[in-house]
Amino acid sequence: MMNSLKKFGKLIGIETGTSETNPNPVETPRSVAIFLYEAARVDNDVTPEDLKIATDALARIVNVTQAKAIDLLQHASRPENRPTSYQPLAKIINEQFSYERKRQLINAMWLVAHSDAHIDPHEDHIIRKISDLLYVSHRDFIQEKISARETRNLPH
Repeated sequence: MMNSLKKFGKLIGIETGTSETNPNPVETPRSVAIFLYEAARVDNDVTPEDLKIATDALARIVNVTQAKAIDLLQHASRPENRPTSYQPLAKIINEQFSYERKRQLINAMWLVAHSDAHIDPHEDHIIRKISDLLYVSHRDFIQEKISARETRNLPH
């Protein structure tokens, strides 16, 4: 029965097996790039400062070059690459990242959101949603928000 399902999956273009339990390493940087771009995009005002912060954070978090980070963010910026659900991306990150790296990602998203010295309600919402999907505690979510604000030298 299982072999029949695998053959059927291959026939219609769906791969089954280990790929679901062991994500492609390329997908992790893409997932992080999409989350960072969403933090920039959600207030309907993607600025060069948003992209600079996202590029630096992406390069640092997933250990890629600046050029690769720019390429990943450009890919994430295309409307056809926007996710319809954040859950598959969060699943990839949850399987690949330690709790501390997830906190770094949430902090980076807050840095992007703080780039214009104003937190739009949509920015707060998307970061909260992704934080929940990554199982980052509310306490750490708030701590990363404060840390990002202090890094940007913004008033409380």
